[in-house]
Amino acid sequence: MCDSTMMSCITDKKVYVYKTTPEYDTALDHTEELERTILLPLKEMIRPGDKVVIKPNFIKESHLSRKADWEYIITHTAVIRLALQAAVDALDGKGEIRIVDAPQTDSDYDEIIRRVGLPEMVEEFRKKTSVDISYYDLREQRDYNVQGISVRCRKLPGDPKGHATINLGRSSEFCGKENKQYYGADYDMEQTRRYHNDRDNIYVISKTVLDCDVFINLPKLKTHKLAGITCALKNLVGTCVIKNSIPHHTIGSPENGGDRFPMATAKTESESRLKEKAQLLLKRKNPLINYPFIMVKKAAGLFFGSPQSETVRNGMWHGNDTIWRSVLDLNKILLYADADGNMHDEPQRRYFAIIDGIIAGEGNGPMEPDPKPAGVLIAGANPVCVDMAAAALMGFDYRRIPTLAHAFEIKHYPLTVACAEDIEITTSYLPWRKKLTDIQYEDTLQFRPHFGWKEIVIQPDVTSGGG
Repeated sequence: MCDSTMMSCITDKKVYVYKTTPEYDTALDHTEELERTILLPLKEMIRPGDKVVIKPNFIKESHLSRKADWEYIITHTAVIRLALQAAVDALDGKGEIRIVDAPQTDSDYDEIIRRVGLPEMVEEFRKKTSVDISYYDLREQRDYNVQGISVRCRKLPGDPKGHATINLGRSSEFCGKENKQYYGADYDMEQTRRYHNDRDNIYVISKTVLDCDVFINLPKLKTHKLAGITCALKNLVGTCVIKNSIPHHTIGSPENGGDRFPMATAKTESESRLKEKAQLLLKRKNPLINYPFIMVKKAAGLFFGSPQSETVRNGMWHGNDTIWRSVLDLNKILLYADADGNMHDEPQRRYFAIIDGIIAGEGNGPMEPDPKPAGVLIAGANPVCVDMAAAALMGFDYRRIPTLAHAFEIKHYPLTVACAEDIEITTSYLPWRKKLTDIQYEDTLQFRPHFGWKEIVIQPDVTSGGG
């Protein structure tokens, strides 16, 4: 059964923006505006007895090179607490809350939850309510990386409820894409090809997520090397428990329907051949084989260019024609799949997103950004509208971000009925209290994009837009 609150995940066009200080100690001090614009709409989504999932962005325990830094990498403790308190209040002692994520395959989940203080927070709330609250890592495997090379892996318990294998088939955004040489989360391209091919487009999704009545999405406001930005839509990658069922880029360049590189050259062709040979050995994750490849990778970087040299490779640019398809497919599944993974024509659960932009990330996101003290929460019941607002406030043109531009074109399992001109921001901050398409670039937060997106994303103004 689909009610009006479930339908709001595709029909709602309102976006709430709370402008505050860029310091977590004071940013979320309770105010009437915070209650009215964000907490009240969230609480209205939740009914006593509901199963609630809170999904932070727990991608990595720290910045890749600044190991002490995490507050602009993952969803902050204060924002998780805000959502948890709202859910506990609305459930009124009856129901359950699961705080879950499937971080990047090589991430240290124990260190992530230690840094955000999740065990202590959950224990504190358990003492105050009869609501059943728990948290866990959804991944079924963890990889161990050394300098970017996966050297071994370990099986994990995974989701206690298991997973669902969902085949979108011809309803996938990959339908019609000719080049199907997809690269997923690691070296095993054959595994990704088994999930995505001429017949199938399969994703392996957490059943805890699919079994919920209310999904509270808590992404981080950051730039992203593959997708341009990572906000509400992109955060659903963490609902997929087998990461190789998510195509990240396509082998080749635009000349042959690929997007690993912007153009084919003798150098990129040589790099591709070398990588393909290496993958055949690396995919077994045998330490005796993989450790020596650390030196091979360093040597190759001297010739082909290291990430620090701003060399565009592996789909890290505005021409990535792959990841947006995966992201939109995952959002279709979240909104339209039932608890067993069967797809329906109407939404199956209620949804609310709160983007943590108190201290955001700009530049080489998602795991090597620079901190951006933005001082904002961006919230709403529709993920496309929320991300549209986020992109505009970052100073980016949504038409040049494929995930957003294509979100309006979906026919089966639509994610929104809005167009850009319909989206209006509710906020007390006057420069932003207007139609999204009327916001001037000089009034935005002016994020610095990832180097692969700098020429195409950032714009002198965002005054025009289409649906």
